[in-house]
Amino acid sequence: MSRRLTAEGTAPVSNLLRAGLIVAATVAAFAVLALAGGAPATAYRHTYLQFNLCGNACNGAGLGVVTDLVKSINERTPFAITLNEVCENQYLRLRADLIPYDGRFDPTGATCRNGARFGNAILVRATNVNVVGSWELPNPAGDEARRLMCVSTQLSAAASLVICVTHISNVSGNIAAQVTLVARIVNGLSLDNAVLLGGDFNTDPADARLNALYRVCYSSGTGAFDEADSAGCASRSVIDGNAGSDVINEDTYGRQKFDYIFLSDGDWSSAGADATEAVNGLSDHDVLWATAIFRVGDSAPGSPAAHPTTA
Repeated sequence: MSRRLTAEGTAPVSNLLRAGLIVAATVAAFAVLALAGGAPATAYRHTYLQFNLCGNACNGAGLGVVTDLVKSINERTPFAITLNEVCENQYLRLRADLIPYDGRFDPTGATCRNGARFGNAILVRATNVNVVGSWELPNPAGDEARRLMCVSTQLSAAASLVICVTHISNVSGNIAAQVTLVARIVNGLSLDNAVLLGGDFNTDPADARLNALYRVCYSSGTGAFDEADSAGCASRSVIDGNAGSDVINEDTYGRQKFDYIFLSDGDWSSAGADATEAVNGLSDHDVLWATAIFRVGDSAPGSPAAHPTTA
């Protein structure tokens, strides 16, 4: 599943993916699947984390929330982490304390109480993280600046993963325009790449403004993504709904689901998610954890992806 990496508004970055080190992916399980009519594929069951850590408003740029987050990350070892409302000093402490992780910080223009820059961040349990692009989102209602950032990491000589993060405005007049641009970019990236999009969207799943992200098997969906906490085209109309033994669309902000982990169609299977309260109440958002099997193409013999390791 060799894929070329391009994005609207950015130069092609396939040259970034041809060079560099091949990362040994961290996995909890490993299997070899037979693709109908194709080559064998390597499957990795990974954990992913999305969290609005409320770094300034709730924590005043303090590091207590970072200490608790590091503990949770070390316990569950997510492969990729998408974060919102991060002060840069908090991000730098995360990078220093999480030795196996590489990452990128994307400032949005605001500053925290201590003067540090403020924005979104991505951390990946890998050593070869490259920026695909960073885009300013429309702001017709005049709210604070919002952005989308995407990075890539190489899992094998033949397979890469694009990870994106965004934080959509909580001003209603901005949501449609911002989601539309985010969807246009990530849907485009998903044509040639496996893509994960995490973020705080400040609206619930049934909102028609999210239609451009959800794939067509969901009610009114027109996009290319499953959402990890309603995988298998589950209902978008309920919060904390029962689906057998699972709870779908779990609330992450009061009684609303604002946090999402979107997975590009066809690249993952067995996806699921659960929300857990932020430790010690250090954020007004819950932590969203997802697990899914990421399937990559046939790996070269002896490459790290051909012989995955377990953390």
